[in-house]
Amino acid sequence: MEYLRRSMTLEEFKILAVASMTPIQRKTLMDWGLFNFGLGQHLDSSIDKIKFDGRLIILEDGSEWEVDSSDAYTADNWIPGDRVVVIDDEMFRIEDAEKVDVQKYDD
Repeated sequence: MEYLRRSMTLEEFKILAVASMTPIQRKTLMDWGLFNFGLGQHLDSSIDKIKFDGRLIILEDGSEWEVDSSDAYTADNWIPGDRVVVIDDEMFRIEDAEKVDVQKYDD
């Protein structure tokens, strides 16, 4: 129950009546939450460099992302320091939610 208490707001904990759930209900809720968390892994960072006319974006965390050729023009207009989030092979610029399709670049 401690994990659920730490991962929810107090309001969510109260609305769902977690304290009155059976152990199997709490475990099921926790398993469901962990499953859904794993569905949409994301990365939040800032752009360090943009190379090859927008075809490669390097983030401040060191990760490198290959931009789909149809989106390279858009990415080439972004600038270092822009905050971005990568969710399921799409990179969104936080400022305006503009997006490009990406794939993690492996050397």
